[in-house]
Amino acid sequence: MTEVRLRALVGEFVETLNGLVRGVLDTPTRFDAEVVPHRQLAIVRPPCPEADKVPAIPLIRAKGGNEAPALFLGVTYKVAMDANDTHLQVLTSTISLRVDVTGGKRVPRPLVRVEYDRDQLRPGRTAAHVHLHANAPEMAWVYGSGGQPAPDLHSLHFPVGGRRFRPTLEDFLLFLDREGLYTDWKDGWRPKLIQSLEEWERLQARATARQFPEEAVSALEALGYGVTAPKDEA
Repeated sequence: MTEVRLRALVGEFVETLNGLVRGVLDTPTRFDAEVVPHRQLAIVRPPCPEADKVPAIPLIRAKGGNEAPALFLGVTYKVAMDANDTHLQVLTSTISLRVDVTGGKRVPRPLVRVEYDRDQLRPGRTAAHVHLHANAPEMAWVYGSGGQPAPDLHSLHFPVGGRRFRPTLEDFLLFLDREGLYTDWKDGWRPKLIQSLEEWERLQARATARQFPEEAVSALEALGYGVTAPKDEA
């Protein structure tokens, strides 16, 4: 029954992602899922045409003409059922902007990655974090002046949240638009994206209430709602 439920919820998740893509991007690329029954999880991502390529959605730019795409939206989710086998939860995710300036001769390299690891409990690192692929001489000076070797900038984990209300695919697309990294959206894309983001926020609100029921009850009662606790099973 768990696998049947997993496949059903994964299918709904894939359709939600594809609905977002259809609404905002002019591309035939769609998400697909690979269910791994013996691990009771699924991997959701765009198709990968070649073994050495990163699963990604080409971002077609009007100024690109007939040239091979240079920008790619990399997205991969690993999902599974929650502890109660009731709801689908994201175990890990990676959302990235990748660039190939060689016309398809090499694997697109990341500029920025937003990653999430649900089980990331190591001290000093939050579940959701950002990696920047760039050079920072000032950062090298900070480490060097403190007597430490300077790591690559992309190895640093910039915290952006925990398990709840972390940056989403919708947030990342809005970031690309706001900063002018990609602007060739489909007509009417923004309302559809905002609607998708609001639906995700509602899902997170319900998940937060399940995680902290006493706090949720207290907040509702403060608003004037009457809440009845479930009866204990005999």
